[in-house]
Amino acid sequence: MRSYLPILMLCLVGCATYVDRGPRVRVAVEEGDYETAATIAQNFAAAESKDALVWNLDAGSALRAQGKLKESSRVFEQVEASFREEEERPGFSVADATFSAFTNGYAEAYRPRPADRIYASTYQALNRLELGDVNGARVAMARLRFVQQAFGSGQLYVKPKGKEAKYDVAKASQDERTKEGLGMIEENLASLTAEGAYDDAFSHWLQGMFFLRLGQDPADREKARKELLAATQLNGSNETFRRDLKDAEAPASEGQGTIVYVVSETGMCPDWYQQRIDIPLFIVSSRVPYVSVALPAIRPSGLNYNLKLKLDAKDVALPLASRPDALIAKHFEAALPGIKAQAFTSAAVKATASYLINKSSEEAANRQNSGSGAVLWAIATKVGTAIYTVGTTKADLRNWSSLPARFSVARLEAKPGQKLTVVGHPEATLTLPAGKVLLVSLKSTQENHPVVLRCTPLIP
Repeated sequence: MRSYLPILMLCLVGCATYVDRGPRVRVAVEEGDYETAATIAQNFAAAESKDALVWNLDAGSALRAQGKLKESSRVFEQVEASFREEEERPGFSVADATFSAFTNGYAEAYRPRPADRIYASTYQALNRLELGDVNGARVAMARLRFVQQAFGSGQLYVKPKGKEAKYDVAKASQDERTKEGLGMIEENLASLTAEGAYDDAFSHWLQGMFFLRLGQDPADREKARKELLAATQLNGSNETFRRDLKDAEAPASEGQGTIVYVVSETGMCPDWYQQRIDIPLFIVSSRVPYVSVALPAIRPSGLNYNLKLKLDAKDVALPLASRPDALIAKHFEAALPGIKAQAFTSAAVKATASYLINKSSEEAANRQNSGSGAVLWAIATKVGTAIYTVGTTKADLRNWSSLPARFSVARLEAKPGQKLTVVGHPEATLTLPAGKVLLVSLKSTQENHPVVLRCTPLIP
């Protein structure tokens, strides 16, 4: 029996380096230091193979914020290649892949979550558009449509019949200590999920706008109509969505003046943290000194605001398009019952193992002529199993930490030479170039921090 303790201790081997290093990227993004964020993420992606995917997600978005669109596009190409490789494996299941993304541990390679897939494809489509690569953008739009159809649904979390949890989570949740810990998780979720959806309206609008403005035939126009309809169904209050849908439903015309689309990213996605929860002892005995679970949890970042614009001297509204922070929370909320079931079952297994090992050592120590060595070993066993239980009770907090809290989209009719200014940021001023359709990109994480501003003629 003594051989079991070293085996248990070996389970602690491993270095969850993301826990220490991940916040460095998030802080850099919050401060608007995208160069530092990109450098840190790329260096760690090269050094840590099992975490490379999540590092590359941060690197791709930081490079895009810097305006290094070609480099960002290459990183997202690598990311999406890994996604497709997983999806093309025999027996791949969208639902299983989604659940495992929320429940795998640090010892395993990072698994992409639905938000990772949706926004990686969204950023890649934006990159292609801003690079003027219409053919590449068309491919990116097709990928984005597949991802949203596959992963933008609450049906992912419907538990198949016959797959019941091994541990009665509902019963354990009635314990006062357990309810208190779970209540803290649910309270933070409630502030985010009120406006949450499993799918992203902005990403649907982006596809619709592409096929409406850069489409080649009536089939593309029908694609535009369907995507813009999906966007308005998710967010009917955005005027840009409604106007573009009206254009897609009307006969094609050439009489429009310059259309300026302003796409804004502001704030920061939710902050992930670990919530340790005490649960009722699975085996009521002094031989099991510690039983708890560590669940991943999310809370609002507090960095959620919107930019204000002026076109020359006229105020311009920048209405909400979608809430990535709420989408992340919505998917997490749906996955939480499965996360709890797996964590509670794992705790039960560890408690049982600790009980059996401690019982054996204690019985050996109580035998006649066992000697002081057996007594010391019994004490060491209890200490060792406690350390093992605590050391392996960790929530996986790896996440794409630099996503924004919100996307906003405005549609303006303007003339070349007019000035577009971000209120409160005189350095963020743009003189609109000539063109039939312009795309203006804005990004800011905090109200008093730098604003990224650039303009791309989609149709000269």
